[in-house]
Amino acid sequence: MAVFEARDAGFEARVRDSFSRGAILKVLETEMARCEPGFVELRQPVTPVALQHHGYVHGGVISTLMDIVGGHAAQTLMGAEDSVLTVEFKINMLAPGDGETLRAEGHVVRPGKRITVCRMDLYAVKDGIESLICIGQGTYMRMAGVSDAKMFAERTH
Repeated sequence: MAVFEARDAGFEARVRDSFSRGAILKVLETEMARCEPGFVELRQPVTPVALQHHGYVHGGVISTLMDIVGGHAAQTLMGAEDSVLTVEFKINMLAPGDGETLRAEGHVVRPGKRITVCRMDLYAVKDGIESLICIGQGTYMRMAGVSDAKMFAERTH
């Protein structure tokens, strides 16, 4: 696995701050467990709000976690005044989301000047056993000089 250096010494606080503004993440009770250059790990309890009609985690929740973990992994390698925007992502669901918690990992595969490619993995944890339930790849665009904190404040006030 590649080792990356952050461009911004304050990357972790900036990425966690960005994460904290996600209203859907509050509803889902998602937490950022780890934030390192080129890597983010999220954890989420499986609660009734996340379930679909068969009692498995809803595909929309899975898709959201995959995009969020990939985007924030990409953001760890952005500059202090940069932000990230999703260009595209693809996921393959391997098994139903069945467990007490979910754990998502986002890994930067290739950081670029403008475009960063990430790999995402999602695990369901049931009875202490972790199972890979979804894999994905995402492409994220660096928004140079565009702070997501400032954009969020402008759009919500």
